[in-house]
Amino acid sequence: MMILTKSRILILGLSLFFLFSCLPEQKLAQTFVKSGPKVRLMINPPDYVYKFNHKGEAIDGFASMTDKQQDSALFYSSLFIQRINDSAFLENYINGFITELRNSNFDVYLPDQMDAFLTDQTQAYVVTIAQIQLDEYTYPMEDKEPINDTVYYKKIDLNAMDFSVWVELTKSNAAKPRKTTLYDSQSAYDNFEGSFIVDPWTNKVRYKYHLDTLSLVDLYDMSRYLGNKHGDYLFDFFMNQWVAFNMPENQYSMYYYHYNRKRNLLEVAEDDWFEVLPDK
Repeated sequence: MMILTKSRILILGLSLFFLFSCLPEQKLAQTFVKSGPKVRLMINPPDYVYKFNHKGEAIDGFASMTDKQQDSALFYSSLFIQRINDSAFLENYINGFITELRNSNFDVYLPDQMDAFLTDQTQAYVVTIAQIQLDEYTYPMEDKEPINDTVYYKKIDLNAMDFSVWVELTKSNAAKPRKTTLYDSQSAYDNFEGSFIVDPWTNKVRYKYHLDTLSLVDLYDMSRYLGNKHGDYLFDFFMNQWVAFNMPENQYSMYYYHYNRKRNLLEVAEDDWFEVLPDK
């Protein structure tokens, strides 16, 4: 399996800059990491997973079917969607999410702990995982290579799955609670390795490749992996919000920071974060 995430690019110039100076926002982020988030979170998991198959082009007579027939054909012809168990998938994701949040020193509660959550009056948020969505589709991969003044092409259709999540964050006990919607989408593909080879005896060009197809186990592993990653993202969201709130007057943070807990290191996150969606 190959999981492609939104890239985190650390620019060498920024890294060298941080070695010799410390920006106000970096100092604040370090303070947040050292003191801990001091936030309680009530996690509301979703009841099911939205699942869609987008491989209609592979179904004979698809265009002439009714909408109901198309939905049925897409489901039963899917490679993964029809086989994924919502409960098992969600359990992996939520366990990964909660584990990462607790490792980041959040106090985490579940719905059956509501009384304990409401009793404590320290800063608290309700985290509702509003929607988890899986989209199965075919990704057309093209390889090309110039050999002896000729450009050779090879097209391979890869199985692909997009994993999207919408998280609603609301401050508890606020007089006028404001809902913030966070979003992320990640993708997984068949793992593919290939190359053009010139036969030394015939001088003909052949294409040799190895395909490691996505499996159901890969997707369940992906759900836990992304639960961990989104726990990281939520910590970073609170950290960067705290930094922005505590910046000196008329100063603004130049960067969005990621805390790498395993390496105990602050990094500049280029686009590896939760996207904040605009209010509707």
